[in-house]
Order: sequence, then structure tokens, then C-alpha cells
Amino acid sequence: MKKRLMAVLLSVATMTSILGGCGQKEAGGQDAATNKDAGAENAGVDFDEEPYEATLMYWVANDVRDVDSVEAVLNELTLTQLNIKVDLMPLTLGTYGQQIQMVLSSDDALDIFPYWGSNMGSYIDAEYLVDLNEYLDDYGKDLVDIIGMEDIQCCSIDGFLAGVPTMHERTTPAAVVLRTDLLEESGYTADDIKSAEDLTPIFEAVHEKHPEMTMYGCLNSMSYPNVIHGYMDPMSGSAFGVLADIGQTTTVTNWYESDMFRDACQLVREWNQKGYTSADFATCSDSGESLMRAGNLFCFTTLGKPNTKQEKDSMTGYDTTCVILAPNLRKTDTTNNVLYGISSSSKDPAKAMMLLNWIYATKEANDLLNWGVEGKDYVVLEDGTIDYPEGVTAENVGYHQDYGWAQMNQFNSYAWAGNDPDIWKKYEEVRDSAYVSKAYGFFFDTTPVLNELAALGTVSDEYLMSLVTGSVDVDKTLAEFNEKLYKAGLQKVIDEKQAQLDAWLEEQ
Repeated sequence: MKKRLMAVLLSVATMTSILGGCGQKEAGGQDAATNKDAGAENAGVDFDEEPYEATLMYWVANDVRDVDSVEAVLNELTLTQLNIKVDLMPLTLGTYGQQIQMVLSSDDALDIFPYWGSNMGSYIDAEYLVDLNEYLDDYGKDLVDIIGMEDIQCCSIDGFLAGVPTMHERTTPAAVVLRTDLLEESGYTADDIKSAEDLTPIFEAVHEKHPEMTMYGCLNSMSYPNVIHGYMDPMSGSAFGVLADIGQTTTVTNWYESDMFRDACQLVREWNQKGYTSADFATCSDSGESLMRAGNLFCFTTLGKPNTKQEKDSMTGYDTTCVILAPNLRKTDTTNNVLYGISSSSKDPAKAMMLLNWIYATKEANDLLNWGVEGKDYVVLEDGTIDYPEGVTAENVGYHQDYGWAQMNQFNSYAWAGNDPDIWKKYEEVRDSAYVSKAYGFFFDTTPVLNELAALGTVSDEYLMSLVTGSVDVDKTLAEFNEKLYKAGLQKVIDEKQAQLDAWLEEQ
């Protein structure tokens, strides 16, 4: 495992692209059986001993004003059901990034904590984690029922179970977001958009009436050729060697030589040449949401899910039309993007596992961590969604995160007003109906090709953004790009991925 420390650090790059929500076997429709007093059936609960004090680190969207009230209500439940007192440690991603290494390498009290799945190998090597295999059967039965072993195994390396995934989306298909008012003005509808190529005549119609506007734009890394993930599986990392054909092949190939990648680049090049994209697209660091909110953008691409429209309406300030452009594909690095592990500094990993299992299974726990205290921070509406109580707003609420994708089981929680009350069931339906990559559960060990991957990254930095934003001639630049990739060692990386995948498939 020692070598994997550097290996996995190199594969981290694409993990933050998925900031979203998720569905599984027992999604928002979990019945009373999963919301029972989980502690009452845990054989490890001994109410004659002193309560165990557990530290729970979790991610929040903003600095919390009133975590004390949430912690107090949570402890009323955990002390009664588990004989555990919980100390909450909410951290924003910025604060987490500054502190996590220091916390993990110290003797500070910590039981449960979140981390990016791409760090699994390095955290195992550094001995920051407890192997959950030792506790899953006795204290994690609800986790198995709720998440499913197939998805849990995406968090396992060489038999070491490094955590369990949060209940966020298991697929990240490319989607297009358009201003509905301008789409209607163009004479087209969402039914006219079956592929990205169908956007071209719509851009032409809107551009004719609004030549001052940008038809298509976004953060350059979110440009269309970069978000068509549904068509291939990069197998836990970069696109240097992928399974094409919606992950339904077991032959590793060069994505950058595929017709699909070339055609996507050529399409955005066409938009560029017609003046539909901004002049600074290749260097753009503004999100499509912020550009649309500013009033000068008609359309952008994003990663889609069942409630994309509700999210984008809120983020842009416009009524939007959202259309999925790619297949739904389940891949390892989407499922294990965010997971919760048990720290090796835990004084009682069995009780930490008991608590982790209980939170996933207990609706009130998930509502507390995400929405705060009922009646104080939110109220339940007639349709089953929740909203602020009268007189409470985003500016004065004591506790409100709306950060379910980063917390444990948002599917066992309320949906906020404006969403479909059954939104988590829809996440589950998408997950269950998606294509499943032939490499689902496979984790690529980059150790043997670290030098090559570093060199390939340098070549990618030189060419990729200009290609995917339509800023250069596609055929000429793509040929140069691939030539340099092979010189930098692409074939060796492809061969290594193929060898590891073949060995993994033989074990399945």
C-alpha cells in the first residue's frame, strides 16, 4: 500500500466535478423499518456503561450560526438509542481543506469524517482509516440494506473497506441548461433537443434576435466535450485510457482518438466560428450559472440529475429548461466520490460504526444535520417538502445547509420546497435504470505509471482546453495532441490499465 500514497494523489483531479445529490436501494421512500430505533436492535448497546463520546466531522455549505441547538436535539436521540454522546464538527470545504491533514495526523479526537474517494489509497497507506470490514456485519446491517453491497464495494481497495459512500447521484450525464424565455422566443422546445447538434439551429435563432448575447458558455472545464461522461468510463481517474461504448466494453482505448470526442470538439468549434461562444472561453473561470445570472448567457452545459431544473432556476434567477444529452452510466469514481470513513484515532470503532449506521437509517438525524431543528429552522409543508418558518429567511435562520450531497443519507430526509416531494425516489430510479460499467468497483493503481501520468498531464494542459472550447482547428490540433500523448507514454498507461482490469475481472 505504501506506493499507492503518491499514486492516488495523482488521480484526485476530477473529483470535485460532481457536486450534487444521490440514490440507492432504500432511497427517500425508506419505510418505517429503516427509521426505527436503530440502537434498540444493536447488540453492542450497553446502557449500564458511561455514554461513549463520539466526534462527527461533516461538511457544511456555510459557517453555522447555531450548531449547539442541532447537537442538543441529536444527542437526545443518540443517548437514548445508542448510549452515545455526539460532538459535532461541521466544516466548510475551505476550512476542511486547510485542516484535514493536520487533524488526521494528530491524536485529536475523531470518529467519523468525510473525504474524497480519490484519497482512499493515500489515507489507507497513512493508516488514517479503520477497515470497516471488521465491523460491517455486526454494526452496519442498515448500511448494507440502504446503500447496497455493490456500491459499498466501490469504497474497497485490495480488500480494505475504506468507508461508505454518501447517498448522492450515481450517474453524471451531460445536460444542457437554457433560458426558457429565449428558447420559447426562438420557436423551439425541449422536445427538439435530442442531441447537442440540435442546439445549433436554436443558437442561430436566438443569436439573430439577441446578437449582443453569448449563446453558449461556462467554466471551460465544463464545456461539452469535457462533460460527456456518460459515454465512457475513465476507471477511477483521468481519461488517459477509457472504456468507451457507455462502459460496455472491457477493452481500454484512447478516448482522444475516438470519433465521439472529435465530433464534440468539432461541434463547439462550429459554435465558436459562428460567434456563439465568448472570445475568452478557453480561459473562462466563471460558472455557467453565474454567467446566466448576469443576464448575458443563453445556454451552458452541466452534470444532470432529476432536480437539475430546480437547482439551476435557483442559481441563475431564471426559469430554465434542462435536457439530458448523454446516457446514465454508473462508474466507480462517481459512486465513491464522497464517502464517510472511521478514523484510526477512534477510541471505539465499533461504536463509531454503530453511530454511522444509525445516522444513515434515521430520518431525523439526516434532517438535523442538513436542515436544522424542525419548527425553528424549517417547517413541513402540506406537500411533504419543507420551507423556512414564518419570519425566518436565509439571512436570519439559525441553521440551514442544503448540502445533502455531502452528508450521509439525504434520501432519508426532507426535500426543500420547490423540489418534487418524491425527488429521492427519482434518484433511485435513475440509479437502477442506468448502464453499469463493466469496470464498476474497479480501482486503478497508478503506481506503475506515475511518471507517464505526470507527463501526460503536462501535454493535456497544453492542448485540452483549447480543443474543448473550440478555440483551435480540431483536426490539426487533435493530431498533434495525440502524437504528443503517445510520446509521453499513453500506450504504457493504457496497457497497465488493461492488465489491472483483466486481473480484476478474473477475480469477480
